[in-house]
Amino acid sequence: MKKEKIKSQTLEEVAKDWGIDYQVFRIKKELIDTIKKYCLNEQISQRKLASMVPGLTQDRISKIFSGQVGHMTTDKLIEILSVLKFKIKVMAKAA
Repeated sequence: MKKEKIKSQTLEEVAKDWGIDYQVFRIKKELIDTIKKYCLNEQISQRKLASMVPGLTQDRISKIFSGQVGHMTTDKLIEILSVLKFKIKVMAKAA
């Protein structure tokens, strides 16, 4: 049996393969990474986090923590960060 090589991809390539805008993908990933890091540092379980945010389930938290960024809107990610007492600042600049 021949082993297949796993191809390493950039975030931009993954976004293109999934058919989503790279900037949206990158922003979601950054927000998710921030949430994951905070929960790890504060020992907040996925179940506890889900209970803190109306309409959020542990299953959805599990999916986004495993990298499935399509399972969460940026609005919901910002809502999660707000519940965790983060201040959000959004900046835009021309490319």
